[in-house]
Amino acid sequence: MPRAISPSDSDPAPLTPAASPEPHPTPPGPHPHDTHTGTRTGTRTLVALRLAGIAGILTSAAWLVGDILLLGKPMAAPDQYPLLTAYDGMARDSLAAMLPASTTRLAWGALLGVLTGPLYLYACRHFRHALLPQPRRLALPPFLLLTAGYALAPFAHGSFFYWGQAAKAVHESGADSAALTTLPGDLATVLFIPYAVLLALWVIGSVWLAVLVLRGGTALPRWMCIANPLVCTLIGTLVTKLWPGAMGTALQGAALSVGNLLLFSLTTAVFWKRTTA
Repeated sequence: MPRAISPSDSDPAPLTPAASPEPHPTPPGPHPHDTHTGTRTGTRTLVALRLAGIAGILTSAAWLVGDILLLGKPMAAPDQYPLLTAYDGMARDSLAAMLPASTTRLAWGALLGVLTGPLYLYACRHFRHALLPQPRRLALPPFLLLTAGYALAPFAHGSFFYWGQAAKAVHESGADSAALTTLPGDLATVLFIPYAVLLALWVIGSVWLAVLVLRGGTALPRWMCIANPLVCTLIGTLVTKLWPGAMGTALQGAALSVGNLLLFSLTTAVFWKRTTA
């Protein structure tokens, strides 16, 4: 009689394969699209920096020509223009250079600066990029100070036309009037106020910029601490004072433009060599 089959007598249950250990998740790498996007962004930044440098150089050159047209004539003597006896210092020297100039010459000298002035604001992005990756609280103030100075510059530059024309009108009128004689001086007072504010902004912003660059950790090497409006304007002043002959006379009122031409030439040369932003 067949006996019942017990569980122990049955065939062994098929073995189930042991579960393989879960592989450790690998961190996701950069998505190809992200890489391309970053490359495109860096390329656009480099192109923008190079265009800003070109804008700064061309604008400085235009202002240099404008300064030569406004103030590059040999200074007239007081015996030619008795009006000059009422002034001294920088005011007298500026008037002495503008009085012999024609109206057309003065107009073009002023317009070259006024019409190209907005390009200086675009060139100022060099100051912002120069301090990357410094914290915003440190990098933004000097950028704003320097940019504000460049925003005031076209008004100051263009005002020389009205100042010179007023002096020419007073001289040619031959009128012995205290009100007319003081008119150029009144215009000069208004003209020098934005110049004083401009220079104050440049001094503060330049010192701030130079200190941060000297500390290191910026987009500029430490030696580029000289690349600021204050230092470059001082160099421009030396160039215009020491250059002899007819060229020295032509450049006698162009210290700021010579300094800016040097400044943006330096920053453009440094940023142009970069392969990444």
